[in-house]
Amino acid sequence: MINRIADWFEERAGFSSYIKKKLSVPIPNHLNFFYCFGGISLTIIILQLITGIYMTFFYKPNPEDAFNSLLRMSNEVPLGWFARNIHRWGATLLVATLITHIISVFYHKAYQKPRELNWFTGLTLFLIVFLFSLTGEILPWNWRAYWVLVIWTDYIATWPVIGEILRWPMLEYFSVSRSFVVHILILPIFAAILLTFHFKMVKRHGISGPL
Repeated sequence: MINRIADWFEERAGFSSYIKKKLSVPIPNHLNFFYCFGGISLTIIILQLITGIYMTFFYKPNPEDAFNSLLRMSNEVPLGWFARNIHRWGATLLVATLITHIISVFYHKAYQKPRELNWFTGLTLFLIVFLFSLTGEILPWNWRAYWVLVIWTDYIATWPVIGEILRWPMLEYFSVSRSFVVHILILPIFAAILLTFHFKMVKRHGISGPL
């Protein structure tokens, strides 16, 4: 009976044949552990997405309730503490794996022709992940979030020519709710577009060979 149901489902959906096709793709002999950090980063991004969606049901994006809503989620919601810690430490780990991935790509000179677009989209994705981390640090709106905002705006003010131009709009138009919208909507849209393009380029050109 179970086999009959599985065959019926497979005939219409084709999941098993799709997985078998992907698993049968030949793997180059020169691959080693350092070639895996792109995939590791993608796995962490998926975990960040899952835990982030879970947390949005309990987080309140306003200065008065932001931190208390996280405390209630961590202390009262089933597995809330687990989701929050996975999300928080996942952000740090994601930055580390992406830096390792970028260094590995640079070392193997995989940014050269014809993979320039892979390199450009990868660096742009790293910038977006950094913005994810920055906006995520601000969302709890506790003393640590406040000083993160102060330190980064002061740092941006030191940039030549554009520093002061960028700093004042950041402070004038800042709000916890706007950071929340940027964190859960605007940045994910850009990240999804760039990730799709990045993987299409990897599929088109393949994995670079050794030096």
